[in-house]
Amino acid sequence: MLRSRLPSVSVGGEYGKGLFGREMGPLQDQLCHGEYDLLKFAPMLESDFVQVSKRGEVIDVHNQIQTVTVAVACTSPSLLVPNVLLLARSIFPPEEPLTKLKSFFHPRRPAKRYELTRLFPLCLVRISIHNPEKKQLRFKLASGRTFYLQLCPQPSTQEDI
Repeated sequence: MLRSRLPSVSVGGEYGKGLFGREMGPLQDQLCHGEYDLLKFAPMLESDFVQVSKRGEVIDVHNQIQTVTVAVACTSPSLLVPNVLLLARSIFPPEEPLTKLKSFFHPRRPAKRYELTRLFPLCLVRISIHNPEKKQLRFKLASGRTFYLQLCPQPSTQEDI
C-alpha cells in the first residue's frame, strides 16, 4: 500500500497545525468544520492573491479589488503530491443590529468566512511563474482559459516569502 510522504494532519493532539507543522490557514480551518467531507482532513497550503491582467495591472471589479484565496490540497493519503486546486473568496456574514449593551460586552467583528468558488483537479491546471519580481503566477486551465494572480502576503508572514 502506498503511503503519503506528506505529514498527516492530526485532529486530536495537534489541532490547528496544518501541512509542514504550520498553523492552519483560515480556509483550511473552515473546511475542517464544514460540509465538504473530501476536504475535511486534507493537508493544504493556502495564500491570498489578487487578480491581475497579463500586463500585471490589478483588475478591479466594481471599483473594488477582489482578494482570492488559493489553496492546493491533497485529498487522499495515498497520493504523494497535492491533487486539487481550490479557489475561494471571503464573505462576511450580514450585519446584525446590535444593541448598545451587546456591543459593549461583545465588541468584536464577525468572523471572516469563505465561499469555495472553484475546485480544479491539478492535472487540468498548469501553474507557472508569470513575473517573479511582482510575485505573479499564471494559471492555464485545460479549457484554454488563462488567469493571472499576484500574491498579497499578510504583514505577519513577510519573512516567509
